[in-house]
Amino acid sequence: MKVNMLSRVADGMFWLDRYMERTDGMMLTLNTFYILSFDKEIENYQGFKPLLEYYTDLPKEKIKEIQHDTTFILKYIICDSQNHNSVKNLVNKARENARGSQDKITKELWEHINSLYHYINSPELPKKLETSSALKIVTKLNKDFLLYNGILQVTMPRGSGWCFSGIGKHIERCLQTISLTQAYYAPINYNLEGDEDLLYWRRLLLSLSGYEMYLKSYSNIPHNRKVVQQVIFNKDFAHSVIYTLELISDHLTYLFRDNTLSEARTLNNQFGRLKSYVEYTDYHNLSNHQLEEVLNNTKAQLNQFSTDFSKLFFSYT
Repeated sequence: MKVNMLSRVADGMFWLDRYMERTDGMMLTLNTFYILSFDKEIENYQGFKPLLEYYTDLPKEKIKEIQHDTTFILKYIICDSQNHNSVKNLVNKARENARGSQDKITKELWEHINSLYHYINSPELPKKLETSSALKIVTKLNKDFLLYNGILQVTMPRGSGWCFSGIGKHIERCLQTISLTQAYYAPINYNLEGDEDLLYWRRLLLSLSGYEMYLKSYSNIPHNRKVVQQVIFNKDFAHSVIYTLELISDHLTYLFRDNTLSEARTLNNQFGRLKSYVEYTDYHNLSNHQLEEVLNNTKAQLNQFSTDFSKLFFSYT
């Protein structure tokens, strides 16, 4: 297969954008929870729990102990070297992958990643997160990841490297959307006919950059089913499950266009079944149990696809 000649570089492109998308999503969620933590009038029994459950491997007892400790969480999520999913460690991994793919990424993209790397590794950063500068740091990091996505979109050539990075990015984004959605539906037993108010769903929607869109499209109606419609099935929402799956499908079409190997056909068919499973789910008549099932099955199938994709293109054993 032609792409095997570039398997190391393709692997680097894939993981560069997976790491950057994971960090972007984590910072967006952290920023949302951090800003809303200042509003003492809103009952916030979960604290930072959804963030910690998905983005860290801390035991449940530890999460319960620290879920309201803002300063600890800021430092642990952003710059703790012992947390393998901290912003610092993820940016370091992304930079290593970018270094190995330097002939395939643009100068502007490399310079931005390098600048972010030096900022996140500055020795004074942990201390600053204990002071009133914390909000500025969180805001700057969020803008840096927005800028990364802009530079990627505007400067990168649309070839196989673009497809590998896009598949990595959108696998990561899809998994984030599913896991965060589960974090808010599991506590209410996936009740689609419940009467949770907009304040309950605001954290989820803000964490997925979907709050404004939701207000413009779905105001003054029962929210539990409409939130599912936006975050899972809305093809115009950039963080929805179906939107991310469609972009992965487009990138696969490009990569497989000159490929006649049976393994490639098998993988393409595997992903096609996954996409169709979501696309043809009737969310209007979705039951509570079916919602839980769709989220669990989609996540499991996407993780399996990611593993099989990596084995085929990157020669993983």
